[in-house]
Amino acid sequence: MFVIGEAKSMVFNGKVAMPKEYHLRKRVIMGKWKNDSTLYISDSKSALNYIAGSAGDIFMVNIDTEDKIQVPGDYDKKEVMIQGCISTIELIFQKN
Repeated sequence: MFVIGEAKSMVFNGKVAMPKEYHLRKRVIMGKWKNDSTLYISDSKSALNYIAGSAGDIFMVNIDTEDKIQVPGDYDKKEVMIQGCISTIELIFQKN
């Protein structure tokens, strides 16, 4: 996985619209929460463990046909900063 760039999005109905140029549907994507407001996603378990730490569970990320990923409903209507960091994608949920 090789992604770079930044974008802003909004959580709507428990989903975050991801940039289409990341081509996430072509890969098996996993995710890991670092804390309550930071989610990392990648196609590499080792990259997730390195960046988010070894504590916590890695889960499979559901990507729909419109390149949206599902997040917990607690984040509805929150703004999200999306940052492509070469081997991982960082999603930072803003506190409203």
